[in-house]
Amino acid sequence: MKLVRKNAVVVLLLVALCYILGLVTAAYFTRHGAHLGAALTSLLRGKVQPFVVRRNFNQTIYYVTDRKEGPRSNGNVTYVSDYAGQVSYGFIKLQIPEDRVAGSQINDDAIRKVESIPYENFIRLLQNQAAKPLVIWIHGYRPSFNLSAIHCAQLAHDLNIDANILTFDWTSSESVLGYTRDLLQVPRSTKHLANLLDAISNEVKPQKIIVIAHSLGCRLVCLALQKLYNDPNAKNLKLDHVIFLMPNVDREEFDDHFKSELQNLVNRITIYVASDDNVLLLAKLLYNVDSIGLTEHFSPDTELDEIQTFL
Repeated sequence: MKLVRKNAVVVLLLVALCYILGLVTAAYFTRHGAHLGAALTSLLRGKVQPFVVRRNFNQTIYYVTDRKEGPRSNGNVTYVSDYAGQVSYGFIKLQIPEDRVAGSQINDDAIRKVESIPYENFIRLLQNQAAKPLVIWIHGYRPSFNLSAIHCAQLAHDLNIDANILTFDWTSSESVLGYTRDLLQVPRSTKHLANLLDAISNEVKPQKIIVIAHSLGCRLVCLALQKLYNDPNAKNLKLDHVIFLMPNVDREEFDDHFKSELQNLVNRITIYVASDDNVLLLAKLLYNVDSIGLTEHFSPDTELDEIQTFL
């Protein structure tokens, strides 16, 4: 009997001890959970493998470009940073390594074939796959033809959707110092993008048309849709989704000149913004563009006028 009582007391003491330890642990994690999480992250750094897309990726990307054609390289068509005044059509074959980490860069050697084709063949190839959505990628300031294709391939690989991919490659400068030149090029490339969107909508008629644009490429999309909205000959254009990544478009200009046109021609619009995009900050300093791609206005104490005058 005494043994039973003794065991009961021990059990009660253990229960009480566990209860007290639970309270202490809960209080500690409430106050120090963030520090423990950081410590655990540091401990595991380098030991937990990042997400890897475990599949071979052989992708054909179609392209439309208004760059001048350069000399062939290893049997492939090349394009330079000079404006041709007209567009060329073609396709790019890529092979992305099986162990590529999602979100990581792709090397130039992923490009296996670049070939130009006549407009009629280009339209026919897209028509043959019109049952799929068509995703159109439009680059921003500076990339070369190859770099824009690589960015488009990264996008296609990470999205991992069953869709046709097309890059509209406007004539950017390929230079860090070429921002002003790229800004002046955008209106010249507008007609080519507008014609492409009109042709895809009326001749190809894919299941869905999705446009993804970055930086100055977003301004190009806005100008092209404005042109199509005001063109009585452009009929039945309707984009399913337009996605702007850090758009380099002035906020007031967007509201006054582009917003209503986009709302009429696009089912859904998504805008991704950033607070530290260097190109948008450069546009603010050089041209006082209050971009819709920036998350907030500059505070008065940043002395932007003084910095702008210096530049």
